[in-house]
Amino acid sequence: MDASHTAPHATQAEPAGLAPAFAVHAASAARPGWRETGSGQALLLLHGWSLSGEAFDGQRALARLGYRVIAPDHAGHGLSAALPHAGQASIARLAADAAALIGHLGLRDVVVVGWSMGAMVAWELMRGHPALPLAAIGAIDMTPRLVGDAEWPHGLHGCYDRVQAARMAMHVRKDWPSLIDSVRTGLWSAGSEPDAAQSGRITGIMRQCAPDALAALWEDMARQDYRPALRQARLPLFHLVGQHSRLYAPAVGQATLALQPAARLATVDGTGHAPHMERPPAFNTALLAMLHWPGLPAAPAP
Repeated sequence: MDASHTAPHATQAEPAGLAPAFAVHAASAARPGWRETGSGQALLLLHGWSLSGEAFDGQRALARLGYRVIAPDHAGHGLSAALPHAGQASIARLAADAAALIGHLGLRDVVVVGWSMGAMVAWELMRGHPALPLAAIGAIDMTPRLVGDAEWPHGLHGCYDRVQAARMAMHVRKDWPSLIDSVRTGLWSAGSEPDAAQSGRITGIMRQCAPDALAALWEDMARQDYRPALRQARLPLFHLVGQHSRLYAPAVGQATLALQPAARLATVDGTGHAPHMERPPAFNTALLAMLHWPGLPAAPAP
């Protein structure tokens, strides 16, 4: 399935400028900060490494279609940059934070959609918190194993290894600001860049992040292998990928889908690693097609 094959009413997603604003909730010692808008079917959006829930600004439009859009900030990022455990952040701890937020908000039948690192957090929620009231797990442009080898040539840039991961973590701890430009550029499709306003906004978000947390999470991502979890998944799974991602080749999506053939895969045309930021309306259309999958809880009529 590609992003052009969607439910007929999926095209009703509105531009973010017409959508209700996010209400912002500060972090506490027990849970991360988060943004939310709308009411109805819970849609928990988990951002990627070095960004924040602001990355899902373009998905506020889904609140007009009967979704409660919730976007927390992971420890060490944005609203949660100063959480006490940020310096010892791990994928498992981020998942525990997300689980605590689900409990605090009393959510049921939650569709969790994680982008990049957030996809690993979503998969960890599925694997490590089986009692949570989850309805489906979605991933945006992510591999289940960051490190590649002969058996799995589908890691970051195809051939990433733990030595490179350790080196990256060292650079992040030493001088994170010097890496921001290259990380930001990698979000968009090959040959494209964010415009000046987008670039400034993304840079501002990245500068708010705690370097120690970023480094710890980068190292922890390199340790993860969610292939067994995807093979054994009992929840509906779906994957949304950018057509021209600079981080992951098209084969990554196909290889990930092969781990659980009952899952669904969609490609968002003209986008890179962050399709929800680069082309929000096209991404929202693809996401809505996944959310209208038979068997998932239906959003109430707006």
